[in-house]
Amino acid sequence: MRIVRYISLSMATGLMLCCDSRSGGAPPAPAAGSQGEAPAPGAAAQAPTRLVYATAPATYTRGVAITPNTPYVSGGAIASYRVSPALPAGLSLDPVSGIISGTPTAVKPAGDYTVTGANSAGSTSVSLSLTVNDAAPAAQPTVSLAPYLTASASGLSASTQDQGAGMNYAWSIQGGTITAGQGGPAITFTAGGPGGLSAAVTVSNSGGSASARAEATVVPAPVANLTLPDTLATQDGSRQAFVPEQPGMTYTWTIIPGASSATIRSGQGTSRIGLLSGSAAGTFQVQVVVQNQAGVSQSNSGTVKVVR
Repeated sequence: MRIVRYISLSMATGLMLCCDSRSGGAPPAPAAGSQGEAPAPGAAAQAPTRLVYATAPATYTRGVAITPNTPYVSGGAIASYRVSPALPAGLSLDPVSGIISGTPTAVKPAGDYTVTGANSAGSTSVSLSLTVNDAAPAAQPTVSLAPYLTASASGLSASTQDQGAGMNYAWSIQGGTITAGQGGPAITFTAGGPGGLSAAVTVSNSGGSASARAEATVVPAPVANLTLPDTLATQDGSRQAFVPEQPGMTYTWTIIPGASSATIRSGQGTSRIGLLSGSAAGTFQVQVVVQNQAGVSQSNSGTVKVVR
């Protein structure tokens, strides 16, 4: 019987050793989690040894909720967190989990914030760089500019969308001179000579920049130097009135009757008209308005005498 019991005990011992060998031995210690390792019951607390954040450095946008920034620690579990100096306005640090969250409400240049995690056995710290930028300007700003401008005219304007506080507007003019408004969403300028003109703006803030440009044509100022016959016989249709021919101009003629009158027999809308005087002696006036493509006009008038 003793021999049988001995053999049974030996077989049982061998079986246990075999099973232990197949399982790989004792299970490994659990890996440190985001809050470190909690001490075993009755064991002394272990100090945290290394603290890092999921996003570091971190750049945020004013007015946009951030993705919560989670800490990770090696060593002992952290019981409490603190940060110095205070986080940018709108952001907060959870004192238990160490998670940074919120919606930043003000632009803040890059700065270092020291987060410290501690338990009863000690503490560890990390320097975290945070930046809060403004929302980037519109990807496609536009420039409002008249398509035609008058040469040498002053007080002309160009503008772009006003994108709110914190934006800077850097303007440039080719074919003209900026006289006011640099740095803002609208400028005034003086045009140069006839030809092309372009107005460009770059809108920028801490979040980025975007640019736009517009083109215009600078046209000559209208000239309304009027040439008239001094005297006409009644019912005379052989004479003309005219102003200098200028490309791109429109011409509007008017007869203003006096004791006498006349009719425009040809040329309305051009720089030269034919006149037909009336049958009564006296005077009448001829008026002309010359307007360029920019809508700038020049008018002139003169008196013609009709005799029998």
